[in-house]
Amino acid sequence: MSEHYYPNPPLPINSLAVASLVLGFTSYFVLPVVGAIAAVVTGHMAKKEIRTNPDRYSGEGFATAGLILGYAHLALTLITIIFVIIALFMLPTFVNWFTDFIPQIR
Repeated sequence: MSEHYYPNPPLPINSLAVASLVLGFTSYFVLPVVGAIAAVVTGHMAKKEIRTNPDRYSGEGFATAGLILGYAHLALTLITIIFVIIALFMLPTFVNWFTDFIPQIR
């Protein structure tokens, strides 16, 4: 008689990890800031669940990708806000320079 080897079935992917990945993607197109925050929160929750139950869940890569997308979106949003604030403060200086420069062209 020969012994048969039956591999263990793959572990189910944690649903919070999938949610984090989906929210990370949609934060760029559908849910700008709210989606990014939700991606970060669900990503951290998923990683904690996967770490505490490694024999029950998989999907740590999905959670990590969701975290990266969420944090990157939040960083881009912060950089954009800072850029807009700086531009608004520089606008009067630019307008003054432009109005002084126009008469010199004629």
